[in-house]
Amino acid sequence: MSDKYLVIFDMDGVLADTGDAHYKSWKMLADEIGAEFNREFFEETFGQQSVPITRQLAGETPSDKKIKEWSDLKEKYYRRIIKEKLEPLPGVMELLNELKNSGFKLAVGSSGPPENVTLLLESLDIEDYFDVIISAADVSESKPAPDVFLKAAQKLNLEPKNTLVIEDAPVGIKSAKRANMKTVALTTTHPQDELMNADLILSDLKGLTAEKILNIIKK
Repeated sequence: MSDKYLVIFDMDGVLADTGDAHYKSWKMLADEIGAEFNREFFEETFGQQSVPITRQLAGETPSDKKIKEWSDLKEKYYRRIIKEKLEPLPGVMELLNELKNSGFKLAVGSSGPPENVTLLLESLDIEDYFDVIISAADVSESKPAPDVFLKAAQKLNLEPKNTLVIEDAPVGIKSAKRANMKTVALTTTHPQDELMNADLILSDLKGLTAEKILNIIKK
């Protein structure tokens, strides 16, 4: 029965193309606080929680309270940018429908704050597809720690070995592997050579089926 299997979707770069919105919001924060920011820094930190990224951006001098304020400001900028209607990435709706109809359990596992996750899922009108939604607020350790994905499986009483994670970032692939879960990587935000630890690498979700996912989990 497929109901003993779980597919966890990362959010940014998997369900929707939010990379540009994140880049712009980080650039806005960097300009605000007078910090140096470039594309290389953005790509290296994409997929991590915003507080440690803000600390890297601002350096060791600012207080933890100030770092949290700046991190919250970045997320405010981000939510303002994505308020416009987003579209799901190619193949997302087809795969969600097939997996749901096949009896798979579905979850979101994101390093983003809950406000961002909720806003994006509502904007895409897909929140009802998911049995569990895990965000940064639900765990103490961010990716590459396995906590986000393990929490999703735990909430559904499902085994990590019966779980597949769909990710777009090396830090997310590492997190899933540490959780003893199978992985599909999308090259939406990182090149293929940075995602080689995944069980399968695709350019998008078109053509990925419930049968293929089940075969990956069982191998």
